[in-house]
This record gives sequence, structure tokens and C-alpha cells, in this order.
Amino acid sequence: MIQPQWMILPLAGLAEVGWASGLKHADSVPTWAMTVALAVVSLWLASIAVRTMPTSTVYTVFVGLGAVGTAIADWLFFGVAFHWPVLAFIVLLLVGVIGLQQVND
Repeated sequence: MIQPQWMILPLAGLAEVGWASGLKHADSVPTWAMTVALAVVSLWLASIAVRTMPTSTVYTVFVGLGAVGTAIADWLFFGVAFHWPVLAFIVLLLVGVIGLQQVND
């Protein structure tokens, strides 16, 4: 069974993708406000997870999900060209994140 803190981290990662994308694409007060709000939410959710998990695991998973999600968002929504080596490194990153989860349970 998945522990609750492992359900919080994907939400934190999703908020991370939102504010990282916002840094590049925000061009008005409302979009900048949303970018800042997503940054606060992502860190708040990560701070909840770190209360019950090792800090190194939370940070690695949090940043890993943010990096993977941002790369995927770039491909799908922002017209960045897809490259197979980037996908290979994303898979490698995900394998490491899953490995951390397995080791620390």
C-alpha cells in the first residue's frame, strides 16, 4: 500500500512544474501571481512530506518529478523539440527515484 507521504510528493511535483513553467511564460500580474502561488504550494507540500520521510529522499523525488514534468510540459505544451537522449535520461532519473522509494520504505 502506498503511504500518504508518497501521495503528497506527486502533487508537490506537479506544482513545481507549474511554477517552473510560469517563470518562462508569465507575462501579466495574474500569471505571475499564479506562478508565485504554485511555488508556495510546491514547497508547502514538500515540507509536509519531509516531516515523515528522509529529507534527502523528499528533495530528490521532488526535484526529479519537477525536472521530468517540466521536460514533458515543454514537449507537449511549449513546442520544445523532442530528443531521444533526453527521454533516456528522464527514464534513468525515474528509475533512481523509484529505487529511492523502494529502499526507504
